[in-house]
Amino acid sequence: MAQRPLSEEEAHKINERLAAFCTNWAAHGNQLKAEFGIFYNQLLVLGVDEEVAAATGCSIDQTSAIFRQIDSEMNLDLFNRMNLTFLQDCTIRIVKMSDLNQAYISGLISDDSIFLNNTLSVLSDLRMKWQVPFKESWAYKRVNVSTS
Repeated sequence: MAQRPLSEEEAHKINERLAAFCTNWAAHGNQLKAEFGIFYNQLLVLGVDEEVAAATGCSIDQTSAIFRQIDSEMNLDLFNRMNLTFLQDCTIRIVKMSDLNQAYISGLISDDSIFLNNTLSVLSDLRMKWQVPFKESWAYKRVNVSTS
């Protein structure tokens, strides 16, 4: 997840690079059937059909490398796991893990805010469990509201 929306030029460059990557991506000589997408102009998703051929250590390292190159060139902060993502009116709202309590207490996010679970690694989970009400997410357990 990028820390900011992509420009048209950045999105175009990413689309070109990941299309080329998917075309040539292989694991132990087996071509991988892969697809990618950019969601909400900030979330980059790459998936592989493991029924055709499974991604392995080296091929997974290749994905990390291309995303790190993109991140470095465009300064997107893609690997910051302390950024939590919410969807509000089709717009991404990033809340830092350290600011989660305050965002909840202030009403910036609520139980029913749509939380994007960016920890998923299986396409079926992405389709079914990616966008969930905050109260049903793993991150909700991190909210610590004392009732004194």
